[in-house]
Amino acid sequence: MSGGADGNSPTSGRTSRAWSRALGLRRRLEAAGLPAPILDAATSLDAVLGWVEAAFRGLFVENPQPMWVLDAETGGFIAVNRAAVAEYGYTAEEFAGLSPAALRHDPGLNAAQLAVARVQRSTVSTRHRRKDGRLIDVEVIAGPLDFLGRRAILSVIHNVTERNRLERQLRNGDFRDPVTGGPNRALFLERVAHALTRLRRHYGTIAVLVCGINGFADVRNGLGYTIGDSLLQEVATRLATAVRPGDTVARLVGDEFGVLLEDIGDRDRAIEAAERLSRDFSAPFETIAGDLTVRMSVGVVATATPETDAGELVRAAALAMAAASATGRGEPVAFTPGMDASATERLRLAQDLHQAIARDQLRVVFQPLVEVRAGAIVGCEALVRWEQPRRGEIPPDAFIKIAEETGDISAIDTWVLLTACAQVAEWREAGLGDLSVSVNCSGRDLGQGELVDRVEAALVRSGLPSDRLELEITEGAAVAQPGEALAELRQLRRAGVGVAIDDFGTGYSSLSKLATLPVDRIKIDRAFIGEIKRGSDEAPMVAAMIALAHRLNLQVTAEGVETAEQLAFLDRNESDLFQGYLVSEPLDPASFRDLLVARQT
Repeated sequence: MSGGADGNSPTSGRTSRAWSRALGLRRRLEAAGLPAPILDAATSLDAVLGWVEAAFRGLFVENPQPMWVLDAETGGFIAVNRAAVAEYGYTAEEFAGLSPAALRHDPGLNAAQLAVARVQRSTVSTRHRRKDGRLIDVEVIAGPLDFLGRRAILSVIHNVTERNRLERQLRNGDFRDPVTGGPNRALFLERVAHALTRLRRHYGTIAVLVCGINGFADVRNGLGYTIGDSLLQEVATRLATAVRPGDTVARLVGDEFGVLLEDIGDRDRAIEAAERLSRDFSAPFETIAGDLTVRMSVGVVATATPETDAGELVRAAALAMAAASATGRGEPVAFTPGMDASATERLRLAQDLHQAIARDQLRVVFQPLVEVRAGAIVGCEALVRWEQPRRGEIPPDAFIKIAEETGDISAIDTWVLLTACAQVAEWREAGLGDLSVSVNCSGRDLGQGELVDRVEAALVRSGLPSDRLELEITEGAAVAQPGEALAELRQLRRAGVGVAIDDFGTGYSSLSKLATLPVDRIKIDRAFIGEIKRGSDEAPMVAAMIALAHRLNLQVTAEGVETAEQLAFLDRNESDLFQGYLVSEPLDPASFRDLLVARQT
């Protein structure tokens, strides 16, 4: 009797089916040659049911994706997992009293989907209403399932509310970059925030990369904004092609791009991905101005912590990108906490520099320009120095670049120009020689329409003859200037002001480009002069630069001359002027005057 009752119970039916599957498993294991004790353990009913329960819990109950099982005939809920309870706000018991139609904003779709899902997998996009009344966009993937002996339908629910919102905004242009046509910074931050939210549901790691185009300003200024925008579009396309379909590439600002890598694994995988992106930029880009080869600086930050702020994550990657750019090696750099401190210190330094300009805390020093053959001091280069009250002497390399970035460089250049012209005019009036002065000019000031007026004002105020002033611009700035900037330089030359290319040999010039620039002199960078060794003529680059300049009717100044051997080499190769510690370090005005007086006696 008891046996008959058991046979008619659902539990009995499930047990019989489990036994049948266990026996089938045993036969397959016997064919594999397993010994009897293992076969007995593997095919016991308790073991089978234990495996089934563990698998069910792992695949369904604990799954981070909302899921439920519906009765195929009635459409009622048989089971829901924890993620569905958390998403919709109903308890498991409350779900049992609902029908899927009660969740739907458009219940008419329910019957149609059930009919299809009974026989095959289907996907429906619809809207569901949570217990709190809020509507969410969902994508429901449903298909037939044999659930403990009954016909059922398994449904997996994806909340796509945020995705749909972002896509609508992208279509409307809110999240579209005007140059590349792809995602912009706002959308990128949204996607990073969404990726961090998903980390709360399951373990994983995401990575944010910030990529910057090295020398982009030179390309844009030298070849024009049309070519610059075209290059940005090509970079965006190449980045999007290099990443996985689910990853995000967005233009953040200027020449900086963000890349979001989800489910990346760990920090090392993120670094490997960044290295692949860097290698992808070895091939040149085709533009109407010819092939352009650019290098990318890539900063990387990876996190498995969902509490991270999206904006801070992007900021950290940008700091790492700046560090990668500073190395000049073209290798990706991962973010470290020290970079944050370095950025804070850089900001404080920029603020201190701005105050130093306002409070006249900068000073000008002068380094002699000397004739190679005769050894006479014929002029000087005016250099700016900064001694900060708390920090002491700040190296020029540390604050000039900051001034370039903040725009303070224009105020510094103007002040140095006025000060240097006035000082050299004073020495000339004192009978200390027919001196000239060289003053550095930032490429930022070229082409802005104010340089000529500033130079003329400094000459009028000081009384210095125009042919005793020379403006120095770096090689990179010289070759990258648009037509307006070159016109300014030509106007200055017609007025008698000289133009020199500073740090020659370190930039991007070609012979054809150099021949077209409105310049009078090149200054060979100290790095090349340092190659001149004792008793040797093995410095072919320096000799070639001097010969090239003279063929183009340009004069030559060698920087950083420290030894008699270097001076002798320059003499043999007919360089015109030199400067360096062999004669003197940069001097304050009083010391420079003393040097001039000593040379006259």
